Amino acid sequence: MKKLDRYIGGSVIRLIIISSLLITLVLALFDIFSNLEQYISANLNYLDIGMLTLLFIPQALNLALGPATLFSTTYFLSMLHANNEMIILSNIGHSFRRIIRPIFILGIFLVAFQFAFSEKVAIPTLREKQILADQKLGRLSSYDSRDVTLQSPDGNYILHAKRYREEGSSISSVLLIILDDNNRLASRIDAASGHYNGEYWVLKDIQRYLIDSNNNLLLVEKSEEYNNPMLTVEPALFRNLTADISTMELEGALRYVQVIKKMNATQYIVYATDLASRIWSNLTPLILIFISSATLFAWRKNVLILSILSSLSIAVIYFVFDMVSMIFAKQGIISPNMGPLLPMIVLSGLSLIILIFRRT
Repeated sequence: MKKLDRYIGGSVIRLIIISSLLITLVLALFDIFSNLEQYISANLNYLDIGMLTLLFIPQALNLALGPATLFSTTYFLSMLHANNEMIILSNIGHSFRRIIRPIFILGIFLVAFQFAFSEKVAIPTLREKQILADQKLGRLSSYDSRDVTLQSPDGNYILHAKRYREEGSSISSVLLIILDDNNRLASRIDAASGHYNGEYWVLKDIQRYLIDSNNNLLLVEKSEEYNNPMLTVEPALFRNLTADISTMELEGALRYVQVIKKMNATQYIVYATDLASRIWSNLTPLILIFISSATLFAWRKNVLILSILSSLSIAVIYFVFDMVSMIFAKQGIISPNMGPLLPMIVLSGLSLIILIFRRT
C-alpha cells in the first residue's frame, strides 16, 4: 500500500514540478512581451528588464500551480489507463477511489503550500515589481478616485465627494449630511472643495442648510470655510485601492475591508470580493484535481496531446466560470465569498456525483 502511494504521489509530484516550470516560463515570456513596448520606450537596459521579470516569476509560479496540477493529474491517470495499469490495480482489489486518494492528499498539501508561498513570497515580490516598474517607467501610481461616499463609524454623518485627489489629500464637489441622535437629517452642507489638515476635513466655499425634525428648512447660510473636528474620516478611505487589495499585507487588507464595510457599502463589495478571491483561490489545485479525476477519459493513444486538450478545456470552463461569478459578486448580485466559491462548489458538486457513480 505504501509503495503504491509513493509511486502515485512521486509520479504526480514530478509531473507537477515539470509542468509548473514550463507554464511559469510561458507566463514570464508573456509578461516580457506584453510590456516590451513600454520597456523600449523607457530605454530600459537588459539588467532592469531581467530584474522586473525575475520579480514576476514567483507570481507566475503561483498562477501556474493550478493548471500544472490539473494537467499532471489528467496525464498520470490517463497513462494508467493507456498502460493497462488501472486494470491490474482494479483486479488486485484497488478501486478507482483508492487510487486517486494519494493525489487528493497531495492536493491538500498543495493548497497549504500555495497559500504560504503566495502570502510570503509571491505577493511581496509582486509589490516590489510594481514599485520598480513605476520608478523605471516613470509612472505615477495614482490613488485618485471618483464618487466616493463614506459614513462615519458612529453613524453621525455621511460624506460624499465627487472626486478625491491623492496629491494634497483634497476632495471636490462635497456633500455632507449630518444626522441627529435619532438618525434623522439635521443639516446638509454643500462645499466646493475640502482638504485634510492632519486631524479632520476642512471644507471650502460651503452652503449650509439647517433642517428641523419635520424636514422643514430653518436656515441657509454661506461661508468660506467650515471646520468640524468630527470629520475625522481618514484620506486613505477615499483612495482607489482595488488593485492594492490583492497585493497589500493580508492582515492590513482584512482590517481595511472591515473598516470600509462600515463606511462605504459600494466599495466594500468590490474590495471584499477581491479579498475573497485572494484567499479562496488557493483551493484551486485541489478543486482541479477533483474535476480532473471525475472527467477522466480512458485514452489508449496520443495520451499526451489529449491530456493537454482535456486540461485546456477544463481550465477554460473553470476560469471563465470564475470570471463571470466574480463579476456577479462585484455587482452585488451574489455575496463576495460566493464570487470565487461558486464555480468551485458547482463543478466540485458535479465531479462528486460522477465519482460516486464511477464503478471502477
